[in-house]
Amino acid sequence: MTPLMINLAERSAVIIGGGKVACKRAETLIDHGAKVTIISPDIIEGLQALYQRNEIQWENKKFEPDDIQGAFIAVIATNDLTENQRITAAAENVPLLNRADGGEGGNLHFPAHFTRGKLTIAVSTGGASPMLASHLKRNLEVHFPPDYEHYIDFLYECRQLLKRSGFSREVKQDILEKILEDSYQDPAIQRQMLEEIEKAGEEKEFDRIKR
Repeated sequence: MTPLMINLAERSAVIIGGGKVACKRAETLIDHGAKVTIISPDIIEGLQALYQRNEIQWENKKFEPDDIQGAFIAVIATNDLTENQRITAAAENVPLLNRADGGEGGNLHFPAHFTRGKLTIAVSTGGASPMLASHLKRNLEVHFPPDYEHYIDFLYECRQLLKRSGFSREVKQDILEKILEDSYQDPAIQRQMLEEIEKAGEEKEFDRIKR
């Protein structure tokens, strides 16, 4: 398996199934901008809520091959092995196919993951132990608490300032390495560094803050 980050904005995603797994997959895909359609005669309350908020489309029917025509992602999330195999055979032209039952034919896994702003951390065991992946994710969430997002924003802002600056490549590299130190998770120290970069740029003293 090759880990990839894919932009799903406005991409068509079809989920076949209406249970807990389908709901979980739908929420993940919605969070990343995909246009989600559920194919299932019945759906659980969580999917009903998404449908009522117009966050998903719902086709109240059994799967037919035409349902995934033009889909970028298809998720097979039914409890019927025979049906899952039938859907897999019909999805041969879908670029990304996830089989929630772990059966053959899929080429996409959904890792356990969480975000801290622009930072995404994902853990996958390739289907060997989803429980271990969830356990490792919980451990990482403790190490990277929600307010870590602000530090990521600081790193991004520094990088953007440096890209627009006249600093030499060496100085840029020095600063980018410097701000990875734990001390720069302090908002006061972050502000000081941003002010120094801006001031040095304005005064064209590009070596003043070299470390």
